[in-house]
Order: sequence, then structure tokens, then C-alpha cells
Amino acid sequence: MEEFIRILTEQMRCAKARDGVARELSAHISDQAEAFEQAGMEHDKAVAKAVREMGDPVEIGVWMDRIHRPQVNWRMLLVTFALSVMGILCLMPVYGVERGGFRQGLFMLAGFAVMAAVYFVDYSIIGRIGAAAYLVMSIALFIGMHYMRTINGRIPVMSILVYLYVPVFAGILYQLRMGGCRAVIEAIMVSVITFVVCTFLSSSIVVSFNILLVMIVMLFAAIRKGVMGTDKKRMTAITAAAVILPAVVFVWYLSAGREGFRMMRIKAFFQRDQYRNTYNYIYTVIDDILQNARLVGEGGAKNGNNLLDLPISADSSFVPLVAMHVYGIIAGILLVLMMIVLVLQAVKIVRGQKNQLGFLVSMGCMMVILLNCLEGMLVNVGLFPSTTVVIPFLTVGGGAAIVYAVLIGLLLSVHRYEKVYTTETPVCKS
Repeated sequence: MEEFIRILTEQMRCAKARDGVARELSAHISDQAEAFEQAGMEHDKAVAKAVREMGDPVEIGVWMDRIHRPQVNWRMLLVTFALSVMGILCLMPVYGVERGGFRQGLFMLAGFAVMAAVYFVDYSIIGRIGAAAYLVMSIALFIGMHYMRTINGRIPVMSILVYLYVPVFAGILYQLRMGGCRAVIEAIMVSVITFVVCTFLSSSIVVSFNILLVMIVMLFAAIRKGVMGTDKKRMTAITAAAVILPAVVFVWYLSAGREGFRMMRIKAFFQRDQYRNTYNYIYTVIDDILQNARLVGEGGAKNGNNLLDLPISADSSFVPLVAMHVYGIIAGILLVLMMIVLVLQAVKIVRGQKNQLGFLVSMGCMMVILLNCLEGMLVNVGLFPSTTVVIPFLTVGGGAAIVYAVLIGLLLSVHRYEKVYTTETPVCKS
């Protein structure tokens, strides 16, 4: 039997799958041999007959090699490349050729190098070092913030770097698997701590809420899939009760300083006519660009001969809007369609996962991309209050390029091993 399994697994090029296949084959041959023994056959003869009935080990191995091999999601790669190129074209009118074109092009190349590295590194390492990675990452960010550029009292790059807590949280959830209600409470505590840490690091309550929301959704999904244990109703109730916390904090955030800048921006969003010339200025500009945009080419907005001179163009959050003004409505629609394709590819990867860790990692990465794409588009058409958003491939700087490279690299890595059978983790249960 050992010789049969050795020859068979030698035909498989994916070393990661060999142990799992060998284990399954050994179990199958042993079960068949046991059936022969119960029929009165001697043990050695029973095993030999069970092996013979398996067939040619080389032929079976070649067939197994076709099934259990790493796969590349070319659609995800192509849409990522296309969005990266489109992002540079959109950033150049805002930041100039040197910063938005040349420098961002270098960041794009660095991002693809990081993406390739993450793709080829086995993502399952996250499941082994989740808690340790969380601690090391937190220390690195707290030290790093003293050396990063500060603008208006905040560090812009931190608004994107803190999203790396999401895949690390997937590793923590995996380490807490089958821990029941206690593990769920511990996961909630980690989520709350992360919210506080991210608020301090990024100085952005919106980014912190996004990360908290993603973590809560991941926890709900983990419970539903049976990752955390069998008592799903009680664990779901505990998590639902914990959702009250961000709701309370959000109400406090809106009401703190009723006449403060944050509250006035919220009022301006809902009462646009009343604040048209003050806090509603940004929405006036948005409406002007959208109403006067052309299908192709630069729009004829009324607020100025060149909207690139307006303050709206200084924030990466509004790059799609300025790009629509420069290139036209068709370019804007194409940009949105590309983002939709990117999100759908990520969703497809999540839905294809039977591995628990792969499901959690891909779920977190997909949620970050989905949330930032959705918020970015809504902000740019005036359907969401003006705030800091980190839109995939449309946010200037190396931090955004690297972080999204990591997230997409993880998605590609999870998809790479989707059909590779391993011995590591149990499958998700619906």
C-alpha cells in the first residue's frame, strides 16, 4: 500500500496536496481491505486486493494532479491591472504627471510585487500567528506613526494601513474556532479594542467604524458557518447584542458638539438648500460637476473654468468625480463597472471556499474592498456625507497601493489553493 501511495503522489506537482491525498487513499484502501477481511480473506491478501482494485497509480496520480493543482484567477488579475492603470489616468489630472503619474506608477509596480509575494506565500500562516501578528503589527504602527507625515493633526497613510487589521482578525477568529460563546466574547473584545486603536492611529472615526463593521460581519459569518461552535443561536444573540455598542458610539459621535463642524456637515447633507453657501459648498460643487458633465471630454461646470483648482480636487476621496469632469461620463461609468467586476470576483472567491481559514480571510478582504468602493462612489455622487474614503486604486500614495496589493494578494492566494486538498483545516458548514 505504501508503495502504491508513493508512486501515485509522486505524479502530483502540488506538494501541499500530497499529504491530504495520501491520507484519504490510505483510509480508503484500509476500509476496503477490512471489508475483504470480514469476508474471510487474510489481512495481507485483503490489502493487496484492495490496492489492485484501485488501478494504475501513475494514471490515478496524473488525474489527481489535474484536480489538485494551484489555480490562478486571471480575471481578478486583469481587472486589478486595468483599475491600476485607470487609477493613474485619474490621479494625473489632480496631482500632476510627476506625483499622480510617475510616482504612482512606481507604487503600482511595487504593489504588484507585493501582491505576487503574498500570492506565493501560503496564506494559512495567518491562522497560526493571528494573535502574534496582531501584537507585532500594533507595535509597528505605534512606533511608525512617530516617523510618518502629519497633516492637520492626522497621519493620512494610517487611514489605509489600519485596514490590515482585518486579515489578521481572520487569523484570530480561526485560532478561536470551536471555542463557543467564550470565544465569541473574546472576538468581540478584540473588535472593540481594534476600533479604539484604529481611531487613535487614523484619527478617522469613519475608517474605524468601517473596520469594526467588517469584523462584526466576519464574526456573524463565522458563527453561521459553524467555525465558532455548534450553539449558533446563543452566539448570534451575543454578537447581535454587541452591535448596540457601535450604534451608541455613532450617536455620540453625531451629537458631540451640536454646533460643531462634524454635526454641521451632517446637517448640510440633509438640508442642502439651507447650507448651500457654507457647509453645503461641497455638495454644490458635486451637483455642478454631475449636471454639466459630458459623455466624453471635459465638462462645462459653472463654478469655475477649471475645477481642478477647487479644494474638492485636493482630496483623493473625490478623484473619481474630478476624473468624470476631465474625461466624461462614459469614463466614470467604465470606472464603476470595473469596480463592480472586482467586487464580484472577490465575492466569487468567498463563495467558493470550503476551508474555514480561507473563508474568513477572503471574507474580510472582500468586505474591505466592497465597503470602500461603495462608500467612494456614493460620496462622489453626493449620496453619502462627505468623508475620508480610501478607494481602491484611486487613492494617491504608496500606502494605499501596498495595502490593496496585500488584500488582493490574499484573495488570489486563497483562490490558488481552493481545489487543493490538504490535511490542515476542517471545512465550513452551511
